[in-house]
Amino acid sequence: MNREQKSEIKIQDNKKDSLSSVPRSLSSEACVRCGSCKALCPTYMHDVTEGMSARGRVVLLNKFNDGDIEPSEALDKRLYSCILCGACNSLCPLGINITDAIYGCRKKIAKYNKKRRLLTSLLGFGLKRTNAGFSLIKFLEGINNLLPVQNILPFKIFKDLDIVLPDSPLRDSVSIFRVSKPRGRIAVFAGCSVNFLYPEAGRSLIKSLTALNYDVILPQGEACCGAPLLGLGLERDAAQLAEKNLKIFKDLNVEAVVGLCPTCIHFIKNEYIRLVGSGIDNAMEVPQFFMDKIQQAEHKRQKIDNKNLASDICHLGSVIYHDPCHSIYNLNVSSEPRNILKSLGTNIIDSDKGCCGFGGTFRLLYKELSESILDDRIKAYKNADTIVTSCPNCIIQLRSRLKNKPVKHIIEIIEKALKEEENEK
Repeated sequence: MNREQKSEIKIQDNKKDSLSSVPRSLSSEACVRCGSCKALCPTYMHDVTEGMSARGRVVLLNKFNDGDIEPSEALDKRLYSCILCGACNSLCPLGINITDAIYGCRKKIAKYNKKRRLLTSLLGFGLKRTNAGFSLIKFLEGINNLLPVQNILPFKIFKDLDIVLPDSPLRDSVSIFRVSKPRGRIAVFAGCSVNFLYPEAGRSLIKSLTALNYDVILPQGEACCGAPLLGLGLERDAAQLAEKNLKIFKDLNVEAVVGLCPTCIHFIKNEYIRLVGSGIDNAMEVPQFFMDKIQQAEHKRQKIDNKNLASDICHLGSVIYHDPCHSIYNLNVSSEPRNILKSLGTNIIDSDKGCCGFGGTFRLLYKELSESILDDRIKAYKNADTIVTSCPNCIIQLRSRLKNKPVKHIIEIIEKALKEEENEK
């Protein structure tokens, strides 16, 4: 029996017992080990061993799936140290979806790492009950003087990343924002990072959409997109969240579902198809939705002497746009944010592209490697006065090290531009 026949049999067998085992995921068996996938692998750039590269991981997971190697600490480290950025997928000449294959293999080996069970249990519980988790953390934060909590896992992470929890999440009040004579209706997928850590970005998005005369819906009951759970091998839990979000958002009669986190948008649009057979087709991230609308607004603005906006843009100084990995590798978004910033008059300068090293649970499990990857971004961005991106998690990671320059979500720039235009009407 040749390898191709063996692969086809394995595909059929695994369809029966694994949501992730579809031909696309298991096509890793077709790998010819050319090494193209290694070129942009951020972990391989910082640990130049074959097992820390995309190709090395494919070889290992194929051997594990074939029964040639057993679960081990070394295998676990190689598969869980993948940052899941998707860069390797974009380089594979055969079109192998390496990250999907890693998700599937993580599901199989998740139970073997006893040391990670506590983290997996805590995140699994918290991400399925995000409002309760936020309330608990705020309560513990409030009694810090009586019971020091700085060494408890969530607070230790917040301290390391210099995160300050807001007084309340984004989704705790009005869920529908109406305008007179609306041109359409938009739903917002907030995502956990925006909802609980960076609600001001969510408010900027709502204000920007209403400034363009859209009714905005902030659905109650939105769940975590499921990305952290899938990354930990908890595929069934991620699928449950996917079904919940699909039920909420697919019942809405909206032009688009706009989100502030590329990872969330990638998951609800693409990964849900693999998890539960259907995704939110009209999901898009901020630069995708706003590009043509901002350019139209700026074309009208050319006749206006807008000194206030010009002052705000000049205050940003030289700007580097940081590309989130899931934007460029999964959503094919790269030119849109730059076109928006250019149309607003920002002074954009070039820099090398690269991962910031956050990667969700990757930052928790591999702190030193995460910070090493971040160091490269800090060096690449040394000539910029301001960093702009479209990912709240990238903002968290970059802000943890960049104390002398602002790191902004692009929606903040968009809101400022639209606000100025509205004031001049």
